[in-house]
Amino acid sequence: MKRLLYFLLGVVTVFIGLSFAYKNSDVVALNYYFGLHWESPLSLMLLATLAIGIVLGFVASLGMVVRMQRQLVRARREIREIEQEVMNLRALPIKDVL
Repeated sequence: MKRLLYFLLGVVTVFIGLSFAYKNSDVVALNYYFGLHWESPLSLMLLATLAIGIVLGFVASLGMVVRMQRQLVRARREIREIEQEVMNLRALPIKDVL
């Protein structure tokens, strides 16, 4: 049931995307700095802009992800050391104090 829902959602999304591309097929010009120029359909230009934004967002978050991965490795190492210490303490014989 869940797969069918995802499939239908995908079909609807593709249909909306294709109809958007059809309605925005006019060619537009984009002028960059230093005389660079790009002409393409508006829908393609918007799609390219979205893709560039996704890539830039991913690159911007990489630093935080790497830092979190290092913290996770450090925390796992500390957990292993603490668990080893607990196992060593459990293995010690109990002495009665009189």
